[in-house]
Amino acid sequence: MEFSEEILNYINEVVFVVDENYRIQYCSNAIKTLTGKKPEKLVGKKCHLSIFNRMEPCDNCQLETIKKNRIPIDIEHDTITHRGFRKLLSARFQQLENGMFAEIIEDRTSTKKLIDKLTHHTKELKASNVILNLRRKETEKEHKFIMNTVNSLSEGVMVVNPDFSVNIANTGLLEMCGLRSSEVKKGKCWEIYGYTEQCAECPYKDRTVAKSFRESNGKKLTVGFNRFDQYIVESIRDTTKELKLIEEIKSQQKVLEEKQRQMSLLNKDLLRMNEKLKDAHRIIDEELTQVGQIQSSLLPEKLPEIEGYDFGSYYIPAEHAGGDYYDCIEMSNGYWGLGVADVSGHGIPASVIMAITRAIMRSYTYDIIASSEALAMVNEILCDNIHTNDFVTMFYLVLDSATGKCNFASAGHNPLLVYDKSEMLVRKISAQGLFLGAFDSVDYEEGELEVDAGDIVFMYTDGLNEAMNLQREQYGYDRLISKIMMFSELPVSEMINNVMDDVKSFTEGHPFEDDITLLAFKKL
Repeated sequence: MEFSEEILNYINEVVFVVDENYRIQYCSNAIKTLTGKKPEKLVGKKCHLSIFNRMEPCDNCQLETIKKNRIPIDIEHDTITHRGFRKLLSARFQQLENGMFAEIIEDRTSTKKLIDKLTHHTKELKASNVILNLRRKETEKEHKFIMNTVNSLSEGVMVVNPDFSVNIANTGLLEMCGLRSSEVKKGKCWEIYGYTEQCAECPYKDRTVAKSFRESNGKKLTVGFNRFDQYIVESIRDTTKELKLIEEIKSQQKVLEEKQRQMSLLNKDLLRMNEKLKDAHRIIDEELTQVGQIQSSLLPEKLPEIEGYDFGSYYIPAEHAGGDYYDCIEMSNGYWGLGVADVSGHGIPASVIMAITRAIMRSYTYDIIASSEALAMVNEILCDNIHTNDFVTMFYLVLDSATGKCNFASAGHNPLLVYDKSEMLVRKISAQGLFLGAFDSVDYEEGELEVDAGDIVFMYTDGLNEAMNLQREQYGYDRLISKIMMFSELPVSEMINNVMDDVKSFTEGHPFEDDITLLAFKKL
């Protein structure tokens, strides 16, 4: 059917199709919310590796169950997206023709938060976009394939013709409305909901209508409208429980108002306690200052003094203690390990992880002149010792001071900025690799470069390029690169000071929201 693929694209559940060897044959645009990659980039790759960052198939994968002609069960994926967000996903499995299998994934994260907090209004649980890009030679097989997929969705789906007749109504909708498929073949769309005339909020009447509400079979339904050519595609959700939950929240708000009134009576006591809290804050502030001093002491006491090279650095935490870190590790035979890292979060937890990372780097990577091997080793040790949701990004470069040759690797960190004096330009250089402390057995790409006289290698954390002014505008790469080129003839320490002066001017004295760390060197 000419609108079949578009219909599926209006459905918000994520669907991907794999063969018996777990290789992706088709996946939806919504897959980008998990991986950050377009569907065509994932075709032919292993589903467990490209989507869930697992080297082997998921422990509870149901493909083998289906192959044995057993009924698959729904499973959950507790995973981390490409942006570092934790997602709780519900997956259902469907066997297709020609040895293909479909996995349909629904994001349950927002639902879980709604149940946990009971204070947020219910957000519509839109199922992930269904992507079925398999071309069928015969229209009948294509229609059957699509209907099997549509009927497996928990949402109701209805396609309405211009004459208000129902083109498609999936089993989810029929169950919501208590109907049989034979009862909708000759009826009008409004009869599905039990109405006797056209709905007041009909998208055929008013093209601006995108969402409406219906009541049918004792249930309260939320209906979303989308247009495809001359057809209307309706996505229906049973929101009866959600609306009851909202009513419960409203009743609880009245209870909270009474409690707030009672709490206001305690205001005088709280004012007296506030003075005691100020003293406690002062003590805490002094202790945090000591933590910051301890953390600063973990940074290199002095920068490398290598003939023919000039080094400079800068470090400022957003709070008393931060999660940024840089180091200069002297190896044998004139090699130096130079790294800049950024721990997720701020404050004492981040500073503790930073200290652990520094200890691992100095204890285990000495004389490992392959930067990719060093990062892989640090990642393995961090994964064994950090059992929180925190992670570390790092750019690590190994310099052969005798030749100026470098090899480098990146664990999800900002790109390296290299000023090439011969061409009078600044290049962004990076390498592929996931951040440290989150995933076991990660391979890191290793790159190489050679610095010549006058070239500058500039390493930094994202607190620099993402520094914001009062208008919430970022400092950005363009401005940073222009300043590196402008001050490239100065000693490295003066160049860094001029860059930071410009950053402070840009932010208009507004406190930095993130730690800022710089480490740079120039070959003389």
